[in-house]
Amino acid sequence: MSDNVIKPSFIKPQVKSVGPQPADILIVGEAPGKNEVSAGVPFVGNSGKELDRMLHEAGILRTDCRLTNVCPVQPPGNKIEKFYLKNTKAERIPGPQIQQGIEALHAEILSTRPRIILALGDTALWALTGERGIVKWRGSHLRYSHPEEDFSCDLLPTYHPAAILRQWSWRFIGVMDLKRAASWLSEPPKPPDVEFLLRPSFTAACEALLNLPPGIIACDIETRGGHIACIGFGWSSTQAFCIPLMCVERDDGYWTEGEEIELISIMRQVFKRSDIKWVFQNGLYDLQYIARFWGVVPSVWMDTMLAHHVCFAGLPKGLDFLSSMYREYHRYWKDDGKTWDKSTGEDQLWEYNCDDCISTWEVADQLNLQLDRMNLRKQFEFQMRQFNAVFYMMVRGVRCDLSHKNELIFQLDAAKAELMTWILTAVGGNEWGYNEKMLGSYKQMQRLFYDELRIKPIRNRKTGSVTTDDKALETILKRQPVLRPLIKRIRAARSVGVFLSTFARMPLDRDGRIRCSYNIAGTETYRYSSSQNAFGSGTNLQNIPAGDEDSDESDYPLPNIKKIFQPDIGCELADADLDRADAQVVAAEANDEILRQMFREGADIHLENAKDIFSNERLTKDSRERQLAKAGVHATNYGATPPTLARALGITIREAERFQRRWFAAHPGISDWHSRIEDSLFTTRKVANKFGFERYYFDRIEGVLPEALAWIPQSTVALVISRGLVAIHENHPEIHCLLQVHDSLVFQYPKHLRNPSLRKARAAMEVEIPYDDPLTIPVGFKISEVSYGDTKDYEPPELSIISNQN
Repeated sequence: MSDNVIKPSFIKPQVKSVGPQPADILIVGEAPGKNEVSAGVPFVGNSGKELDRMLHEAGILRTDCRLTNVCPVQPPGNKIEKFYLKNTKAERIPGPQIQQGIEALHAEILSTRPRIILALGDTALWALTGERGIVKWRGSHLRYSHPEEDFSCDLLPTYHPAAILRQWSWRFIGVMDLKRAASWLSEPPKPPDVEFLLRPSFTAACEALLNLPPGIIACDIETRGGHIACIGFGWSSTQAFCIPLMCVERDDGYWTEGEEIELISIMRQVFKRSDIKWVFQNGLYDLQYIARFWGVVPSVWMDTMLAHHVCFAGLPKGLDFLSSMYREYHRYWKDDGKTWDKSTGEDQLWEYNCDDCISTWEVADQLNLQLDRMNLRKQFEFQMRQFNAVFYMMVRGVRCDLSHKNELIFQLDAAKAELMTWILTAVGGNEWGYNEKMLGSYKQMQRLFYDELRIKPIRNRKTGSVTTDDKALETILKRQPVLRPLIKRIRAARSVGVFLSTFARMPLDRDGRIRCSYNIAGTETYRYSSSQNAFGSGTNLQNIPAGDEDSDESDYPLPNIKKIFQPDIGCELADADLDRADAQVVAAEANDEILRQMFREGADIHLENAKDIFSNERLTKDSRERQLAKAGVHATNYGATPPTLARALGITIREAERFQRRWFAAHPGISDWHSRIEDSLFTTRKVANKFGFERYYFDRIEGVLPEALAWIPQSTVALVISRGLVAIHENHPEIHCLLQVHDSLVFQYPKHLRNPSLRKARAAMEVEIPYDDPLTIPVGFKISEVSYGDTKDYEPPELSIISNQN
């Protein structure tokens, strides 16, 4: 033992292990806390009490377990990092307290010989297996092996109860892991005997493809350098084969040119088979490659990510997490794909590809049952109809005005340079340690405002960390109006930088069109998320800024990015938007006939609400009270408390209480709706919208009411938009959907078919929401032959007549 390591006799354990010997289950935590030190036994504080409850729910008695920790002494501030000599992503070196604790732990395991070890948290996982990352490894079947003696046993890692107390939504997952461990007592886990074909001959590859059985087939691709490196097919929870296409071992590829052409031809035919139910995980990614390079689009029966999202919209949706939920045997494997490089050898990637296939197959098999158990089959089938519509929207892309895009780059570059020159001159530039990257450097910004200008540091409400984000700068401006010229330019330069990097310089696809990837399961509210596509084109297109270049009030006007997006030649572009959609759904949920009638009549709803709340019939649309009513009613409808409302509106808490009393008195249905949703949360942990989609909440119910209230109108409106998109795609091939942007849909049609196309689009998008008194949200159109940014309101006479008749 080296001189700098404390000898075991100097480390007196503050907490002794407890439990019977030998133990069926050994529970290993990190280190004792204050309560454990005081009691002299592990897991007796709040985290220990929570562990007791979780064990009980999982069917495990604490008296049947032995409990211990990796480190026997309490670290300073309960931060185990203090006991590491080095702790980086690449290397972890324990200090003497941990090292000797690990040695004692191995001895304890050998003496008690447990059947199962539960490793709670990352420290226990690493100490017993050498793996790191409890979030990814939790729920896995691992094996503990004593470093010196011939003893091994099953090990399952899961979250530490102290972490669960901080992140309560993990509790459901932790209990699920404990139930898996409990099942091991009666039936020890056994890794499945897999049958993988990894290095097929040409004949074997052809036969494997031609002999795929009818039924569910899982497919997965791996990519390299923007091309398909290999493709796998799985037809059971243990059987799969991989067809290599790239191979670092052979300069000319795995196949001859003729063989590869023949294999792709066979795969094209296989993908068209009507007796196969194709399954993918996040198939919108894979299909981009398959369609681009092989010219075929499989008819996807199930995307496991979408099926799981329908069942549990708020849970993670990666294949590794789905495996931990739905597979009979789970062991984390996804790093095998991340760590592959050419020195590793191709077999690792090909086996990883097959692992993905059998995992996807088994997850699909279980999700197919889960959808029926939860009565969500119809909802899932609609999501798969969306899958097809969204894929073709992604593949089509949008025509780009390249000259305007380049002009924007030039303008924004010049504006940013001008702003940064002024800012750096004002703060002293390089002489004072500032440079052109200062706006993105929290160190430079915090030194400027909090060290040199001596402004009281502002902290992020959620994280508690010191920040200089835009909200913080707004607060600083209120405290120190003299800093207005500096702060105004800093905020302008930040905005210019976002416009420049995110939009003006966004990469285009090889044909000059803008394409992005949409994720139908991107949010829990069923709104899409978007990002660059599989080939690096596009960007997040969910909020395309219109800028303020036409405003006389802006000192540094920002351009209208929407003008980059153009209709194809001979076409006209339309932006279809739902009228006050979220608010109309709230009124329908509350069964508030007064509000619903005002919406039908097209009243200025914010002004009418202000008159009720402030008891003043003489208010106008420009009054401050109207703005307060607009923001305050929205916040109140979504469960804001008086203190929250007071902060949002800049009024006193007493004024906020009076605001809400008057609102609820005028519209008691809103309060009744809140009560119904709260009851549903406490009795079922879920809420549902009128389309039958559900949202389970695994966090503390006491704090999720505002989130649940907002989910209902947001998800309802998102699904109305999606239904419109699907109806247009399936029934009107002359109308091409181009973009789904927040709560609107952008499409194009031949110019000479303007009126009939808009008539069809309106019929498709005015979806009836099945309340007892059905709600149909009116849709309005803006159109342009030039660009998305040039659209103007348009209401043809024949549309107006049809709308009135309906």
